[in-house]
Amino acid sequence: MADIVDNAKSKKQNNPTEKVENFMVRNRKPILIVGICVIVAALAVCLYLGISDSIRKKALAEIEDIEYNYTKNFSEITDDEIATRQDTALEELKPYLEKTNFAGVRANMICADIYFSKKDYTNALNYYLKAAQAGEKLYTAPINWYNAAVCSEELGNNSDAVAYYQSAADFRDFTLASHALFNAARIKEAEGNSDEAVVLYQKLVDDYSSDSWTNLGKSRLVQLRIEGKAE
Repeated sequence: MADIVDNAKSKKQNNPTEKVENFMVRNRKPILIVGICVIVAALAVCLYLGISDSIRKKALAEIEDIEYNYTKNFSEITDDEIATRQDTALEELKPYLEKTNFAGVRANMICADIYFSKKDYTNALNYYLKAAQAGEKLYTAPINWYNAAVCSEELGNNSDAVAYYQSAADFRDFTLASHALFNAARIKEAEGNSDEAVVLYQKLVDDYSSDSWTNLGKSRLVQLRIEGKAE
């Protein structure tokens, strides 16, 4: 599936701070795992965890079939056909949603992605959280925390969004850890909570000294100091 971006636009095009803030918001994206990448990752996780149980293997294979049937030739079908496939996939995934192994993680992630594509952020959030909790130590955990944060922002639940972004950032090997931390700071700044925003921006600078998001964090710290909102 294509990445989903925030289409919010600034009403004050001539205000530099507004431009920076809107640039930051536009660069908030969920990470959707589909297709061959998911299949390869699933196999890698299976090997890593030493999964030999035939029932678990069977569950993963069945979930892969459901996802394949849902996504095949996706760009060539009509919106009505997409909706029908989504309903079918959601129904077929139900038996796997309560599993606490990788099959449960994948089933919940696929459901979450479907609901996100439908802009049903409440259900998407619910399934991303279930996926994160079902695989707390898996590589998928920070992805799901990050996506849960995006859903929370869409729903206007900023405090939850900050918490979920921070949970994603706690995984230092997560490729978007710095982006997640930046987003948490961005939300605090947008709410007018400059003190907490400064703490988060400073953590970003301290932990990711050579990261591109760190450069934006540094620029926000400078701007806040110029405005007298930070020491």
